[in-house]
Amino acid sequence: MPRKVLRWFALALRQISPAEMCLCAINISALILFGYEPRFLYPWAIIALCDLLALGAHGAWLYGGGDCVFGPWHNGAILPLFIRCIAFLLLLTTNVRPENAVLNICFWYVVVIASICYAFYCILLTMHEYNHTWLDGTRGHVGVPNWISISRMALSILVPHVFATQSLGPDSNTIATITLAVAISTDAIDGFCARRLNQITKIGKVLDPLGDKIIFYPTAVAFIVATNGTFYLNAPTLQVAFFVAMAIMLARDICFILWFALFYSKLKNGIGASIVDKVRMVFMCIWLGACALMLTFTDFRATLSLVSFVCIAIVAILSIASIVVDLRRVQPLIRDNS
Repeated sequence: MPRKVLRWFALALRQISPAEMCLCAINISALILFGYEPRFLYPWAIIALCDLLALGAHGAWLYGGGDCVFGPWHNGAILPLFIRCIAFLLLLTTNVRPENAVLNICFWYVVVIASICYAFYCILLTMHEYNHTWLDGTRGHVGVPNWISISRMALSILVPHVFATQSLGPDSNTIATITLAVAISTDAIDGFCARRLNQITKIGKVLDPLGDKIIFYPTAVAFIVATNGTFYLNAPTLQVAFFVAMAIMLARDICFILWFALFYSKLKNGIGASIVDKVRMVFMCIWLGACALMLTFTDFRATLSLVSFVCIAIVAILSIASIVVDLRRVQPLIRDNS
């Protein structure tokens, strides 16, 4: 597998498109001009990672015999390239004045969102080129429901940075809480749109739980940093129990990722979330909401810290239950598709 990935990048570099060259130039320029400032390091790292993933998707497309002229980096590069170029120029013009710090970071966030959307666009179309079952419900297009899921992930990645750095000024916690609420609310919207528009896809069934994890873990890390690992819990025993619950959740999700890598491509129609997974996500959302409110409204931290502890304990229990339930669900499907 590592050799194959290296071949992907080698092919992509040999036939790199003008759009990709421009994006790489912007990334290098952004690092030289702004990378020394800690508040810009996180968004720059996300942008660089997304472009690396898009470049790898380009190479995978070529490795599979695809024509680079019709690849997503050519057909779909115009809009994100335009947005990123405009935002970069605005960064150059506003960076000279300290009073433009909030506006400056907003331009960074625009570039981050555009980069994430572009990377997923390239990856999804490349996956479909290898196996046409991935986007069968949308006839090879990403589709509105999947775009909603991708947008949710893009917003969620920004929330921890706002909480941790207070990058948007005195109202940072409030803005981050509202953004998190919007991201969580789209969890139901994408499924509704998929059913209503008849755009249910195999990849959509993966993006939904993946989006949940991208919402949860970066925000959890930001919350740990913001509370110095105390979670605003006074009892050390509860703090240890909190970390144990988080470890159980992480182990469950690592198992999910490994299972996806090994078996999911073998399922023709994929598999959606079970009722246990949905209930688990509800309590995860309540926990995220309690964390955001704790950082925003200091007067209620004692009560909200107990609510968050109860929720995280329930999520840990449901994580164990979901492993058992999901194994029972997927075993017959794997046998039927083998």
